Amino acid sequence: MGEWRSGWRVVLGAALAAATGVNLLYYVFSIFIPPLQKETGWTLGQFSQLQALVGLGSLAAPAVGWAMDRWGFRRVYATGMALLTLLFLFIGTMPFVPALFGLLTFITGLIGVLTTSISYTRAVAGWFVRNRGLALALAATGISLSAVIMPPLFEAVIGNQGWRAGYFLLAALSGLIGLPAILLLLREEPARMARAAAQTAEGEPDHAFFRTSAFWLIIGSFMCFNLPGSGILSQMVPMMMEEGVSAKLAALGISAFAVGQVLGRLGCGALLDRANPSRVAFIFTLVPAFGCLALWGTNDTPWITLLAVGVVGIQQGAETDLLGYYIARKFGLDRYGMIFGWVQAAGWTSTISGILLFGRVHDLTGSYAHFQLMGVFAYAAGAVMIGLVRLPRLTAHH
Repeated sequence: MGEWRSGWRVVLGAALAAATGVNLLYYVFSIFIPPLQKETGWTLGQFSQLQALVGLGSLAAPAVGWAMDRWGFRRVYATGMALLTLLFLFIGTMPFVPALFGLLTFITGLIGVLTTSISYTRAVAGWFVRNRGLALALAATGISLSAVIMPPLFEAVIGNQGWRAGYFLLAALSGLIGLPAILLLLREEPARMARAAAQTAEGEPDHAFFRTSAFWLIIGSFMCFNLPGSGILSQMVPMMMEEGVSAKLAALGISAFAVGQVLGRLGCGALLDRANPSRVAFIFTLVPAFGCLALWGTNDTPWITLLAVGVVGIQQGAETDLLGYYIARKFGLDRYGMIFGWVQAAGWTSTISGILLFGRVHDLTGSYAHFQLMGVFAYAAGAVMIGLVRLPRLTAHH
């Protein structure tokens, strides 16, 4: 219980910040598509390209991770949340110019990476060792709960007031909840400053992790399960409507996805502390393949579609637990930010590919079915790779 007595405030702050950072935009952006499509006439493929710009900005993750290792996660996290709030306000008030909107979407990803899992997992990992899996799961559950609660709210706000009101709501959440949570609840763990001073004295950071098979297996797995998950999430509402789900019920698809995430995060996090991590990682990465199979094989069955989307969400929930747990335990905390940043950047290349492919496949074939079938094989490959990573015995340093 010692870890929880000293670290519960950090878990709470991380959960609130995770729930209101840029990740929330990823979950609700498909709700913005219908009004923006009506205003612009853009195709679903073009919206995929727009969403990919967010991911392109997120390729700055290695630099963000380096900054966290050097100056501490709290300073970097708070700066990112404050800038993101200002950016959301500006997008909501600016005249709509397609090129400017695209540029600001890219900047959203560039700034937003400071508020993603690289920050909140680092906040938690330093305070927990024996209970790290569950602590990471509880922190990451913040965004899942937000994704359960917020889509109907965004649907109502955007439906009644337009897409600009959606950006004002994003700004209110990040500025009035996320930023105070970082400033008031998150703390650097006591040993961080000593490690940072030692690293500075050593000179340039150690890049030996690049030469380990574990690093590349983690990257490969992360890319495999990001590809289908990001594609499905990017156009969740249009996809579900194509599956025969009503527009109103389709908004609940995001909530069903988030419910799956909550189950995946809590289940995976708790089991990582109590069972063989390799087996846990394999199972939680393979399960969503069955969800993709159900989406591919059924149509005009709304409740099966909602269930399948929830099953896909299970892995999307577990991925943050797995990534934070595996990096901290395999490589320690001294280079956590940099290693996490490289894995996240690599994962975002598959996220961008998934978003682009999802819309492009639909434009070419008139259906999402081919992408859904591809997701079955992608999740299976990711499960094999993550299952091959061998972790060291648990010590106080991991």
